[in-house]
Amino acid sequence: MANQHSQTTGSSATTLLDATVAAFDQGQAASPQEGMSLITDWFSSIKTNHFTGDLVEPLTHLHDELKTGEPSPQRLQQLLNELADKTDKAAPKAEGDLQSRLQTLATALRNFAGQISTAV
Repeated sequence: MANQHSQTTGSSATTLLDATVAAFDQGQAASPQEGMSLITDWFSSIKTNHFTGDLVEPLTHLHDELKTGEPSPQRLQQLLNELADKTDKAAPKAEGDLQSRLQTLATALRNFAGQISTAV
């Protein structure tokens, strides 16, 4: 995943969405360092997308939890579900195929949160 998302810095929102969904679908989003790097890419993208402003807070909390080095599985699950909910709410405000991509991302976040809960 590290190479996959580091190339998306400054790229279109579509590329970042696709890289994020692929990371979760392939089960590669397990490293806290990779997660923090991906979140940093999202912070850069959010600055240019007015409809994603509500994602800043849950992303910040998720970043902070990953930064501890020993993230709580329960807290990660809670934050991923919160991020999924806010992503779902942002989707209708997006244009074109970004709507469906954001909905796909929300589903991937929930699925990953579910995997965390079964691993605990």
